[in-house]
Amino acid sequence: MDYELKHIDAWSVAKTLFIIFLFLGFLFGLFYILLLASVSNIAGGFGQEFGAGIPHVGGAFLLILSIFIAFFIAFLYAIVGAIFAVLYNILVGWIGGIKVELREEKDQFLIRDEIAE
Repeated sequence: MDYELKHIDAWSVAKTLFIIFLFLGFLFGLFYILLLASVSNIAGGFGQEFGAGIPHVGGAFLLILSIFIAFFIAFLYAIVGAIFAVLYNILVGWIGGIKVELREEKDQFLIRDEIAE
């Protein structure tokens, strides 16, 4: 069976991408705050040797930064995904949609039950 994808709902793409990238953004945010905390500790130690003293970054600030990074990444990718969905919908009218071939999958358990009867 051949089908053609003619329309993508931009709002559903935006919602889905927002949730996915909110989770991924939070994971990356945690990675970044751990990296910032370790660099801050290392740089603070080196700075005190030379008399400059680089201040350490606090844990609450890093947690807020992680949450901000997560929402920023999720919002950005949701907007980009919605824009691409709208552009796809516009281009479908000119060049046609994405063609997909689908085949029907039979449930293995039903086939076994039919053979047993």
